[in-house]
Amino acid sequence: MKFGSKSIENVGTTREGFTKIYAETNPPWDIGRPQPPFVAVADQVVSPVLDSGCGTGGTSLYFASLGHTVTGIDFVEEAIGRARAKAAARDLAIDFQVKDAMTLGEWDERFASVIDSGLFHIYAGDERKRYVRGLAHVLKPGGRLFLFSFNDDPDWPGGGVSRQALYEAFADGWEIESLELADGEVNPAFEAESPGHFAGKKMWFAVIRRKGAPALVG
Repeated sequence: MKFGSKSIENVGTTREGFTKIYAETNPPWDIGRPQPPFVAVADQVVSPVLDSGCGTGGTSLYFASLGHTVTGIDFVEEAIGRARAKAAARDLAIDFQVKDAMTLGEWDERFASVIDSGLFHIYAGDERKRYVRGLAHVLKPGGRLFLFSFNDDPDWPGGGVSRQALYEAFADGWEIESLELADGEVNPAFEAESPGHFAGKKMWFAVIRRKGAPALVG
């Protein structure tokens, strides 16, 4: 699939592919602020917060501005460099780290909330299972994952994720509290280059609780 003049087909989960995207174009997902569903559930988010696949930090910056303790990770150095510069310019203390989400299972940090804005859907098969295990490792019992993901529209790169696939991925030790189709926003520069490319498209937005304790109250 092409995003404007730049193809992201077959980048898969490779660091090199996404590094190339950030170097060559304005990623359509980089809107400089959180996607609307995250704003709508902001009162449910509890510190400390992990922004998994944070990109250039728009969502991390938003939650830090609300007073949350935030850690943002991404495996693209360019993205993290931009995120750190934004945080410094706004005088926000955010722990941005160059870190592959595939290594969450090896991490000692624990979080009450995890934000995933467009990362989950790049994984499939064993990588998806490994990522979910990593999320379970870093998310405290009773904590929530807030997940924004491609649905199973065949036009999405990789074909997206079906409702059934989401329930299967989070069947063991998780409770999907809500799952709905929601509107997303696109980087204005990309929209100008490819007007209407994502017109009418929806994405999954899920609130998923890690079992093991009563649900946290925001």
